[in-house]
Amino acid sequence: MAAVMEREGIHTSAENLLFYVEQVIESTAENISSMLQDVRAQRHTEIDYITGFLLNRARAHGVAVPENARLFELIKRKENEYERVGTDLPRPGSEETEAVTTIDLLVRGG
Repeated sequence: MAAVMEREGIHTSAENLLFYVEQVIESTAENISSMLQDVRAQRHTEIDYITGFLLNRARAHGVAVPENARLFELIKRKENEYERVGTDLPRPGSEETEAVTTIDLLVRGG
């Protein structure tokens, strides 16, 4: 993240960011983050606006941010899981999906 910030003209270091993160953790230790609240309530999170923005800027500058990308993907998968709840859509890779695919192929003569 520090490398992306540097390329954006914001001068900091990984150490300064770590110090800031530790301060936020300490001062908000009793809180439940809004993202966790959103996940628990099965709502879309702000991940696109926070980490998605960082990933876009990192990509624009050719900077790898693999941990941020991994966390982004985990949250997006979680959102996709609960988007399927209450629908008639089977989960990808499930036996139900395979059965639907097989039936669809048989009906269409595939």
